[in-house]
Amino acid sequence: MSDEGAGEARPTPVRPPGVAGSGLVPPWLGRLGWSGWMLAGAVVGVVAIIVAVGVVLPYLAPVIFAVILAAVLQPWVGWMCRHRLPPAAAVSVAVATVPVVVCAIVVVVVIGLRGQGAVWAQTAQAASDRLRSATGADPLTPLADASQRREILLGIAGTALTGAAAVAALVFGALIALYILFFLLIDGRRFGAGIERRVSLPGATTRLMLADAGDRLRRYVVGTTFVATLDAVLIGLAAAVLRLPLVFVIVLVTFTTAYVPYLGAWLSAIFTVLVALGAGGVQAALWMLAVVLVTQNVIEGLARPLAFGAALDMHPLAILAVTVAGGIIGGILGVFIAVPLAAIVISWRRTLRTLRSQS
Repeated sequence: MSDEGAGEARPTPVRPPGVAGSGLVPPWLGRLGWSGWMLAGAVVGVVAIIVAVGVVLPYLAPVIFAVILAAVLQPWVGWMCRHRLPPAAAVSVAVATVPVVVCAIVVVVVIGLRGQGAVWAQTAQAASDRLRSATGADPLTPLADASQRREILLGIAGTALTGAAAVAALVFGALIALYILFFLLIDGRRFGAGIERRVSLPGATTRLMLADAGDRLRRYVVGTTFVATLDAVLIGLAAAVLRLPLVFVIVLVTFTTAYVPYLGAWLSAIFTVLVALGAGGVQAALWMLAVVLVTQNVIEGLARPLAFGAALDMHPLAILAVTVAGGIIGGILGVFIAVPLAAIVISWRRTLRTLRSQS
């Protein structure tokens, strides 16, 4: 036994290159190095995913908006079909309603401004005069200087071309979204059946998860509508108390732009403060600015997590964290979809956990 043991060949320890001495690398150091490489790989992978999502997300905007609109309009399409309207006709009515509503809002704003055209012109001119007096800048003087006129005209032309390209891209994206929306509504059951065949889950569970996703999206729109109504009512009341003109237009602009995260708040705030500056002077503009800041930052900041938390069954702090993460990764579009996407993921996770516990 001892001879056999003595005759067995023992493995020669392998020393890592560059390590002096005769001992091996300590096990704790090896585990630490392996953990470091794993952590570095995980960080690189997460950063790559975030960058990829940030790059790809803007191109998916038509699909995202089409999916959200399909979830919102699906109950209405089902109601029309139950009342013996052909599916194609019901879907066509629902799809056509979207641009009609958008155009109606724009027309109402334009009519409101034109109906009070004299008031609006006087308010805008007064605001311009007060801004010029406060800043000391005269925008008409450079136009009289021949050396600067060419640069100004080129800048205006470049801005116009950029704006026209942005409008064309927006119209093209809207048409694509409406095209996708039509097929999502008319072939929704076929898409659901296709997903059922490709997912390794029971058919009933898959249908439940898809229905729950649509319900979460509808609840998100309801929460957004609540926040938009709150902003419009508070800012409209402040405008009425300050006796500003165009109160109805202010309310409508505040309500509609509330559906656009962050950018909409800036647009409505600028419009409202300019109206206050032109109609009531610097003091009214400062009061209106204070009301807008408190409403859109403090009150809305408190109401939005609470409204979405009640509608989506999520904690307000979780909604705040998800919103910040969505803004960092995907900008405005990320803010818009982060909350409903997180609510869908949480709900699906609960459903799968229940399924595992039952099995």
